Amino acid sequence: MMRALVLGLLAVSVFARLQENEYQAQFMSWMSQYNKKYESSEMFGKYNTFKYWVDFVTKHNAGNSTWEAGINEFSDMMPEEFNRIYLRPLPVPSNVEYTPVEQLPRANDVDWVAAGAVTPVKNQGQCGSCWSFSTTGALEGWTFAVNKKPLPDLAEQQLVDCCKISGTVMGCSGGWPWAAAGCAQKWGGMCGQKDYPYTARDGTCKTTCKVNPDSKINDVVQQKGEDQLVNGLNMQPVSICLDASGGFQSYRSGVFNGPCGTQMNHAVLAVGYTNDYYVVKNSWGNGWGNKGFIWMARGKNLCGMSNVLMWPK
Repeated sequence: MMRALVLGLLAVSVFARLQENEYQAQFMSWMSQYNKKYESSEMFGKYNTFKYWVDFVTKHNAGNSTWEAGINEFSDMMPEEFNRIYLRPLPVPSNVEYTPVEQLPRANDVDWVAAGAVTPVKNQGQCGSCWSFSTTGALEGWTFAVNKKPLPDLAEQQLVDCCKISGTVMGCSGGWPWAAAGCAQKWGGMCGQKDYPYTARDGTCKTTCKVNPDSKINDVVQQKGEDQLVNGLNMQPVSICLDASGGFQSYRSGVFNGPCGTQMNHAVLAVGYTNDYYVVKNSWGNGWGNKGFIWMARGKNLCGMSNVLMWPK
């Protein structure tokens, strides 16, 4: 009886809201950490949104979940605002011609980060250019893992400015990595980050940067299904598209199991796997998630993550 009472009191305390001065102290510390500055007219709304996320994180982490939520730089946005800025839904083409690929033996685990085929986590900012980061990540990984050349740091801004295909690749308004890789193939490779730095906005195409010949690819592989995702990862990092609504915004660590849907609205880079999860590199900076990465559960096509796959050949 006493044990049940104690457990009940603990449950109540877990979900108890903080005192107002505690919320305020956390908010001020968070503003300083992420260098947030607001107009006086928006301060109250941002503060209340931050309080919402503090309560959400507390409740979620007190539950029986495989992953932990956390406060991050997006904790001043309600999900609707976050989705509007960072996610760009696009219809999946119905006439995709899937590329035949050789089936390779499965490994127990693959880690392209440890192998040196993955550049540090980047940050797309408030531009819907995730597709360009997913594309450069796949090209960078191919250059190192398949072409056996030094790992380059390729220019996402070159894709944003110069790869324009109506309804398919549209700068900060979204795009498909397979189409962007096709642009890079036509160009004979891509320029480096230093020659064409990222600005997080649509710009005019610059043709004066020097193309890295090591990043010249022969073909663009399009595939679908978890078997093909694993097969691709046995060779190199793989560009994937998924639904990043739901729990993505507040993810911090652990094996993510949702919630999310299957609407393709975000592009990322799969960089490895274990028996239990895929390791996925995002483009929201290293302050998000597990230093910029998320572990996604295997075996359930979580968030539609194997519906649109791409890797260079």
